Order: sequence, then structure tokens, then C-alpha cells
Amino acid sequence: MEKIQKELFGYKRQDVNQLIQETVEKTEDLLERINVQEEQIETLQKQIIHYQKSEANLRTFLENSAGNPIKIKEDAQIEANRIIQEARENADRIIKDAMERSEELETKMKNIKQELRRFKYQLRAIAEQQTDIVEQIGDLEIEK
Repeated sequence: MEKIQKELFGYKRQDVNQLIQETVEKTEDLLERINVQEEQIETLQKQIIHYQKSEANLRTFLENSAGNPIKIKEDAQIEANRIIQEARENADRIIKDAMERSEELETKMKNIKQELRRFKYQLRAIAEQQTDIVEQIGDLEIEK
């Protein structure tokens, strides 16, 4: 409210419009950041699916390698276990990061909604004050 100067019949329209424009710009910026973070979550989810498919392919390979010599099979099993463990660790990390980002987004979204409600309430209060002033002026003119 400090940014809005008063005029003869209420607040300066230009200052009110500027405050509204700033509010809209901030809101659009926050929504854009939310969209970017949602895209990042989607990318991370695709990576999880990729790792799950790699794990399935390794399992299939191991099952089909029954006719190969024992040493190759053991080496393949060790390598598969290592890759699977690495994939699980990466998947766990990706899921954890995605969950943290999701929680951050939810918190930011709640804050944005709260801020929008607050701005809406303030704008409504300003409009009501302006209306009251106009009515008082009208009543004064009628009484004369």
C-alpha cells in the first residue's frame, strides 16, 4: 500500500494499475518456474523408466545365457548385479529428488495461492474504499 499515492478522490489510478501489473507479472513468473520444474520431474520419471527397462533387459539376458560356459554366466551375473544396483541407486536418487522438487512445487503453489488471495483481498478492499469515498462525495453534493 506504500506504493499507492492518494489523490483528491482516492488512490491514484496509475499506481493501482502498476501494483496490479506487478502482481500479475510476479504470478506469471512463478507459474513459469512451476512449469519448468514440472518438466524436470517428467524428465526424471522418464529416466526411471529407462533404468527399469535396462534392468529387465539384463534379467532376460541372464536367463537366456544358460547354455554359455559357467564363467561367462557368473561374470555376467556379477556385472548385471552391479548395473542393477547402480540403476536402483540412481532410481532412488532420482525419485528422492523428484519427490523433493514436487514438495517444493506444492509449497510454492500454496504460497502463490495464498499471495493471490491476499492481493485479491487488498484489491477488493481498495475498490470498496474507493466506492465508499465516491458515495460520500455524492451524498455531500446531494445535501448541498
